[in-house]
Amino acid sequence: MIFVSCDKVDVPMSKQEKMRASDWTIDTLTITYMSYTGADSEVQSLWKRTESGVEVSNKPDCLRDDFIKFRDKNDGSHIPGPNKCATSETNDIEFTWGLRDADTKVYMYGLYALFGQDVNADMLYFEDDNFAFSFPRKVPTNGGDSITVKITCKLEKK
Repeated sequence: MIFVSCDKVDVPMSKQEKMRASDWTIDTLTITYMSYTGADSEVQSLWKRTESGVEVSNKPDCLRDDFIKFRDKNDGSHIPGPNKCATSETNDIEFTWGLRDADTKVYMYGLYALFGQDVNADMLYFEDDNFAFSFPRKVPTNGGDSITVKITCKLEKK
């Protein structure tokens, strides 16, 4: 008589599976201004800052209750909370998303209310409860021209 025993092998979840398994909120947004040589020169946080050694946030109230849901088949939803940023804001803003280049790049198309443009970003890091990405964006200057800055976004599990 032969007895065979099998050990269950747990396969770790992929980044896409981890993204789909949770709801995500935007924790921080920063803008990095580039020097004329293209190097990072100044970084400004859009929402968080430190005052007298205490971190404070001036994140708009209408974004505090929003979250992002990554779904199957590269579909996603930006779910605004009850506190809307605009009266025309719907309850479910659909977008397309995905990872590419061995999960080192992330794209999100249609999240204009959050990012002002389609996003083609570099994945900076990915942990179980948060991840960050950065992408270039053109912003107007006082002189009427525009400059390219780097936007960095950190998402956290809701």
